[in-house]
Amino acid sequence: MNIQEVQRRLWEQSQEQREHRLSGTPLFPTSPYDLRIRKLMDLMHNPTWLREAALRVMTRSYGKAPGVDGVTVKRFRIGFDKRVEELRLELKRGTYQPQPARRTMIPKANGKMRALGIPCLRDKIVQEAIRMALEPIYEVEFHKHSYGFRPKRSTHQAVYRCQHLMKHSFKWVIEGDVKACFDEISHKAILKALREKVHDNKFLDLIDRLLKAGVEVDGVVMPTVKGVPQGGVVSPLLANVVLNKLDWFLHSKGRYSRYEVKRCWDSEQPNVRFVRYADDWCVFVTRASKRYVSNLRHQISDFLQNECGLQLSLEKTHITHVRDGFSFLGFDLKLAVGRRGNYVPKILIGTKAKQRIQLRLSEAMRYRPHQESLALRIMRGSSVVRGWANYYCIAYNYPALVSTLDHWAFWIAVKAFSRKLNVRASKVLQRYYRQSTIFISEGCKLERFRNTHIKLYVSGPEPYCPDADIHYETDEELEASFHTFNERGRFGQWDSKYHALRRDNYHCCKCGVRVTARTSIADHIKPVNDFANFKMSNSLDNVQTLCRPCHMEKHRDN
Repeated sequence: MNIQEVQRRLWEQSQEQREHRLSGTPLFPTSPYDLRIRKLMDLMHNPTWLREAALRVMTRSYGKAPGVDGVTVKRFRIGFDKRVEELRLELKRGTYQPQPARRTMIPKANGKMRALGIPCLRDKIVQEAIRMALEPIYEVEFHKHSYGFRPKRSTHQAVYRCQHLMKHSFKWVIEGDVKACFDEISHKAILKALREKVHDNKFLDLIDRLLKAGVEVDGVVMPTVKGVPQGGVVSPLLANVVLNKLDWFLHSKGRYSRYEVKRCWDSEQPNVRFVRYADDWCVFVTRASKRYVSNLRHQISDFLQNECGLQLSLEKTHITHVRDGFSFLGFDLKLAVGRRGNYVPKILIGTKAKQRIQLRLSEAMRYRPHQESLALRIMRGSSVVRGWANYYCIAYNYPALVSTLDHWAFWIAVKAFSRKLNVRASKVLQRYYRQSTIFISEGCKLERFRNTHIKLYVSGPEPYCPDADIHYETDEELEASFHTFNERGRFGQWDSKYHALRRDNYHCCKCGVRVTARTSIADHIKPVNDFANFKMSNSLDNVQTLCRPCHMEKHRDN
């Protein structure tokens, strides 16, 4: 089976169904339920399809937290083919039963907590198989101004779209936010939206079972009568399926043809545009009073409650004028005086973002266990710097802030080193200050914000094509991901690794191939269990640099 070819056929069939649905006239009425997609359940238990879903999940979930069964990627790889075949047979016989998601709380930027539901690896594989089937079907239906959790679309494109609308005289803005979207979304609304495109009761029953699998909180399984697990593979797609109705409702409020736009302009009638990224959206209105905009907000609220079972977040939904500015996806957008004295829309870094970066740098380098190595702290801090800079580099005031940001990062690192080594800051600078930054080794030095230049242009989203390589903007690209640095590893191992790398001149001690910090392993010559503690086993005399193949060969022989 060629998976891309199957997805292309699903995409074409979905286009045909949409054209048929929209072609109905009073003279020749057509049923909107004709030409729906059938036999999707056959894909779920197809060996090639399920194996591809499993490989994608294994790659993406490596090093991440397991579900309630405690099975990690490393354990799942033992007997991988047998596990996938057992799962396939359960799906084919109809005996598959998803396990509840593990509830965990993570802090949000505003100080509140966000509930995440972590599914088991088996359930992630099934959800990935569902997503692979539904995505080409619904990419036909999704609005072009929806940017969240879709391939080849990003937050930067959504922010630039807002700036574009501000340039074209849209004066009023409704800053919208759906209250607890993932937790409150109606199961009935999800299945109703799916039935408009899919005619396969077994497939819909599988999704219904995943939605009602429940969550485990402190060892107690609680039923789920609404919402989708925030952390599930297919959850963002299902949320987009429901919120797509809101997109087309807002689309119906605007005028788009050249004749309609000109008539609205001549008669001074209002016009509407919108931008949505997941559950955050902005509605832009021109040539309208604040009363009209307020009535539109009430219409949106009623539509969400009646069609999606959702409510607007009153504390986050505001009506503002573009002169006063508004916030969207962490950026502040407002009209400011340009070089020629005219008012131009500018994208700025918000105050909250500047306050939060200090805390994130401190959490990455200072507020760590005392035994954690200096190298690992620098790698964590550099990851934060790269993630934050790549996200906010489109802001107009980014170049003016890089000096301040680099100053903060530098002295947070110095204080972290000073506390770790129990020496004065002057001693830290004497030992580790090189190349205008904190320097441990050529491959381990603190990144600088000024190394990321401002991005003046972001291309628009490319049209979806199932035959091409699909790229997603994931959370790892927006936020620093620390699981790469082995959270469960020994805290002091990275310092000895870099000392051994410098001593061995970045070459494998066994085969002599040139290595880097990423392609090498700090191998213990004598096992750690032969020593009284890890610190004694981690002395430089007992550590050697090995490339990954040599390291695997050594432990395979043992």
